[in-house]
Amino acid sequence: FQEARAERDRGVVVMQQADMFDPTYTPTENDISAFRPWVQALADEASRYHGPVYLFDGDSHVYNADRPLAPASSWLATYGVKRAADNLTRVTVDGSSQNVDYLRVSVNPSRVGDLLSWERVPYTG
Repeated sequence: FQEARAERDRGVVVMQQADMFDPTYTPTENDISAFRPWVQALADEASRYHGPVYLFDGDSHVYNADRPLAPASSWLATYGVKRAADNLTRVTVDGSSQNVDYLRVSVNPSRVGDLLSWERVPYTG
């Protein structure tokens, strides 16, 4: 984030395996305690960043696109995050038994419109 701010980059992309915001189950403290510092740092950095922040993950393996740290998100309370990050978009890619497509991500070189777009592309052949 520091480098992106210094270079005046249009956005930041974070890629990781872990899905800290899996909507398919209710996490226990034991499930999320190790993620607390990372989620707090991500929220802090994203909320101070002027552009979009994209978090790509794959752990839950069910496609999803959402804003887990937006002001009304229940994840803020779950992780004890005080500062919302409405500019953070999370995309979870398919995997495991749902692995029937890949995610094609495109970068918009124009300063007009969204920086990234993506589409699910079915495997062929």
